[in-house]
Amino acid sequence: MSNYSDIPTEGNDNRLKSEMRVYYGPTQQTVLSGFSLDLSTGGLYLKTEYNFKVDENLMLIFSLPEQEKTISCKARVAWVNAKENPRKPELPPGVGVQFVDLTLDAAKSIRRFLEYNKVEPKW
Repeated sequence: MSNYSDIPTEGNDNRLKSEMRVYYGPTQQTVLSGFSLDLSTGGLYLKTEYNFKVDENLMLIFSLPEQEKTISCKARVAWVNAKENPRKPELPPGVGVQFVDLTLDAAKSIRRFLEYNKVEPKW
């Protein structure tokens, strides 16, 4: 788990502070690796210094903590927190991403994980 427990995040849904390894990239040929800062049923905050732009599409691959199943989906960059002139200085550089084509099974896995950790998702 992350030590950023009091940091506000974008979006209207409830979020769980959760640091997970995330493989990501603008294409399947460009795969980078980083860590999430938080997770919700709608997306996650990804710590990265890669220069993404709002509305840029990317691929995500990650596993929920203590689960073997891998979640793979497309995502959209909803907002950017740049290293220079950050939108939210209390957060490390990164992007807020919205899940785009999450399977029903993956969405249920995320919801169960959030409920297990006492977060009530807003659906």
